[in-house]
Amino acid sequence: MARSNVYLGKSVKDVNKKGLDSLSEVEGIAKNIIKDYQQERISYRTAISRMNLLELVVSRDSDFKGAKKKKARKIVDKYRAKLMSMKE
Repeated sequence: MARSNVYLGKSVKDVNKKGLDSLSEVEGIAKNIIKDYQQERISYRTAISRMNLLELVVSRDSDFKGAKKKKARKIVDKYRAKLMSMKE
């Protein structure tokens, strides 16, 4: 049974092949999650869940290996921390 795609953000364009494969896409999605939360389109809980899902996708994606994976996870961690500081 194939898993359907999960919404993380629609306004980030695919750069190379279909799906998540570049650091700019990771950062764009993280920024859009923050933006959606700021504009009250999604709740804090949903925003955190999407950040966690983004990190999971990066950690399991074969396009992200070694240093590229480290950088991508660092980007997600940076935006997650920003999101957490906005809630306080």
